[in-house]
Amino acid sequence: MKRLLILAVAAITVSGCAAIHDLRTDDQPYENPFYAKYLNTGSTLDANINRTLDALREHPNAPDLHNTLGALLVEKGFPKDAEREFERAIDADRKYYQAWYNLGLVRAAQGDALGARRAFSNTVDVRPGHSQALFQLGLIEEKRHHTDRAVHLYAKAFTINPSLLRVDANPRILDSKLTHLALLKMYPNEHSRRTMTFLGVPTSSAPAGVAPSSTMPAQSPQPAPKDIVTPAPPATEVGIEPTPVSAPSSAAPGPPGRRSTRGRQPRPPAPAPQPPSN
Repeated sequence: MKRLLILAVAAITVSGCAAIHDLRTDDQPYENPFYAKYLNTGSTLDANINRTLDALREHPNAPDLHNTLGALLVEKGFPKDAEREFERAIDADRKYYQAWYNLGLVRAAQGDALGARRAFSNTVDVRPGHSQALFQLGLIEEKRHHTDRAVHLYAKAFTINPSLLRVDANPRILDSKLTHLALLKMYPNEHSRRTMTFLGVPTSSAPAGVAPSSTMPAQSPQPAPKDIVTPAPPATEVGIEPTPVSAPSSAAPGPPGRRSTRGRQPRPPAPAPQPPSN
């Protein structure tokens, strides 16, 4: 009987400790997280993690803070803890598509293809035009040998965001062997779109391949500027000096006893004296 009592007390003690542990991890997960002992390097990353933890202690239901902490923990090397943070962000806001997408990336990196597929699918459900999530879904379908589905997803992603075809923008394009099929699938729609000529669109707002509006007058091209040519002075009568238009000259006066004739009409010569008549 005494032995049974001891065993019962031990069981209650163990369950109580487990309950305290669960309380610390679920209700107060940021009081002393497992990875806190590794935040002592003095790096900017550690400082950012500590600041985010402080913010989460005050705002535990902020999805953006959970999402930020998850991204920082991935960089620190704690993918499991990061996955939990992305899940907490989603629990706080089911439409927070950034956390859905980040959760898919972490799960895919850990080999959880089905979990990643669910996360990327939820990303597209919330944000149908999310080209990166569509591309990631294409990669998953390609690994599952669902070629038609993968090509469809790739073509849709490339149509929305052509930069995904560049290695510098999307290094994982090298992981796909179906890119050429996706481009072929895109070609009819892209070719048709680029060769359409729409009418009734103003010239200033017409995109490539769109004809200017026939109802709007075309603007005549402006003549190219010409060199300024100074007009020649008007012709004058021979022997008559034109009166200058400019202000009087400020030059020094001539020597005394001589009056300047500048600006005056020339006097006619005096008549020759006639000889006296007889």
